[in-house]
Amino acid sequence: MVGNHAACGGLFRDHLGTFFGAFICNLGPDTVFSSEIQGYIFALEFAAQNGWYNIWLESDSASALTAIKNHALVPVTLRNRWHNACRLGVQMISSHIYREGNVCADRLANMGHSVQGGVWLSSLPPALGSDFF
Repeated sequence: MVGNHAACGGLFRDHLGTFFGAFICNLGPDTVFSSEIQGYIFALEFAAQNGWYNIWLESDSASALTAIKNHALVPVTLRNRWHNACRLGVQMISSHIYREGNVCADRLANMGHSVQGGVWLSSLPPALGSDFF
């Protein structure tokens, strides 16, 4: 969050840690909780677009992870898009990761403030540098 403006970001790796891609998105005025849920939605959508139908989502937001298991907790304004994303055929395992282990996603979210809408990154952004490895 910068002021009341939200952004989200995430990255995709394989089981060996190889970079597959990343996304950043400027969400405009929003809440932290809503931006976390929107990040999950983007992750499901980008996974489906790339043909990745089995993913493991890690997040440092325990409350947003709870919403994955109880769809009634997804904000009403996002519920239709959430249900559509859940119907893309992507099987998802989710788990909590401490903020210190989520540095790359936090950096991507910060980068999201500088773009319009959502952007797919097919190469590792230099700003992630050694944090990725």
